[in-house]
Amino acid sequence: MRRLQASSRRLFAIAADVQGQSFDVVVCGAGASGVACAHYLSRTHRASVLLVDERPPLSLTSAVSTECYRTFFPGSPPMAAFMERSVDLLEERAAECDNAFNLNRRGYWFVSATEDGAAQHKLAAEDTALAGIGGARVLTGAGHGIRYRPDVPFGAAAGSPTRPAHEKTAALLFSGPDAIREYTSSLPPFLAPDASSLLVSCRAGWMSAQQMGMHLLSQARAAGTRTLSPATMTAIACDDRGRVASVALALPGAAEPLIVRCSAVVNAAGPYAGVVDDIMRAAVTPFSSSGLPSSSGLNYRSGAMPLANEVHAKAILRDSRLAVPADAPMVVWSDPFRLPWSEEDVASLTEMGGFEATLAGLLPGGFHLRPYPGQPHSLLMLWEAVHTDLKVPLSPPQPPELRTPLFAELLVRALSRAIPALGGYICPDGSMAAHVSCDGGYYTKAPDNLPLIGPVVGAPRGAYVCAGLSGYGVMASNAAGELLARHVAGAPLPAAYADRFLPERWESTAYREGVASGAIGKGYQI
Repeated sequence: MRRLQASSRRLFAIAADVQGQSFDVVVCGAGASGVACAHYLSRTHRASVLLVDERPPLSLTSAVSTECYRTFFPGSPPMAAFMERSVDLLEERAAECDNAFNLNRRGYWFVSATEDGAAQHKLAAEDTALAGIGGARVLTGAGHGIRYRPDVPFGAAAGSPTRPAHEKTAALLFSGPDAIREYTSSLPPFLAPDASSLLVSCRAGWMSAQQMGMHLLSQARAAGTRTLSPATMTAIACDDRGRVASVALALPGAAEPLIVRCSAVVNAAGPYAGVVDDIMRAAVTPFSSSGLPSSSGLNYRSGAMPLANEVHAKAILRDSRLAVPADAPMVVWSDPFRLPWSEEDVASLTEMGGFEATLAGLLPGGFHLRPYPGQPHSLLMLWEAVHTDLKVPLSPPQPPELRTPLFAELLVRALSRAIPALGGYICPDGSMAAHVSCDGGYYTKAPDNLPLIGPVVGAPRGAYVCAGLSGYGVMASNAAGELLARHVAGAPLPAAYADRFLPERWESTAYREGVASGAIGKGYQI
């Protein structure tokens, strides 16, 4: 009780201090993208920033991230360039804190055992998106002399003239079992022996997302950013010129909202971005004495941003059998797959109908895993296909509804196709012989699976968004925060991707129809 009372006193003391100030920017949402927005606004552009969230920073979706990164985005040159920039910034941040967030460059391995999968790998290696970030090399048969190594350098060390040429490419494609065996020979054998194509995303790996976010936050605070939580933005007021003038913040236990003067507001609310978008579009002139809108209805006309939430789940398996080497990379199985059910199982699943019936048929690939740091040796496992049918409201529940423990069983069954030793965790009676824990959050995405970064159409001038970062939020957060900060500051924008991510693209009927029909490609997601 005393701790709660002390926390409340601190919150109201901060609120009282904040109320008397005027900020350049209020950032709504303190996940990885919101923290990055605050970081680059305050540190690069010297803006005064107030970062608000109803939860502690980095405690919602960012806390259950896969924590990985990659520049591999075939089919989308803007996304490849965007992520290349984000990884540049990640490496800069790692260098300035002696890599306190344990960034590595172990890579992603996309594995296939089919001709169709090999053909898709070849198309990806030839993609123009990769050509702009280092291109790809194709290795066929033994004798190429390249071996996997878990300690590939990055940052300044990556520019060494003695560094092998293959470590400077965006991707490596090993075609055929002999080429694969030679490359993977630095690890104990663990992949499916019939693997015939291995596409390696070279500039990829993982980190501690929490520590990376905390580094950004500490640097932002050092540059003057203030944080206020728990606090919830409930309304925005604009002046008679249609520009953001202030925001209303609800504090727990406060009878009246806190009014904070500001010139700009950023919607970086992650899975609640749709809720904040509605608040932005309902901005009014001015607030009444109660701090609530003085009139009802929209002052501006435009369609809401097309954001949707999708359940993201992951499982951690204690790998007591050492099915996967501790130094392994991220492994992704590319091929569609049928789970190895018995005939009786297939009949039962089909009879159940719904989601269960789909498990009896051909399922999409994309299930993946990587070693998870710490002792005992564990594996982080994912398969987005297990939850994509679940409908999530605009204001999603916390925590998300997961198919546990079915999710864990499906993951192990599927991943045993890529890594046969994982099959040892399934007992003859179908039960699990492993300790598995599950958690999850949400991916917030637009229909084209590209981010929304820039001014909000249909809201007051000074209203911005940095949202829709889908399954790449942590890896994209630095470039997203930098880009958002440039929009707010009026700084030059990167030609390679800034225009492609503007929210105003959804005002075009031709664009919406193109995405719906497939004529306009979507951002790549595993």
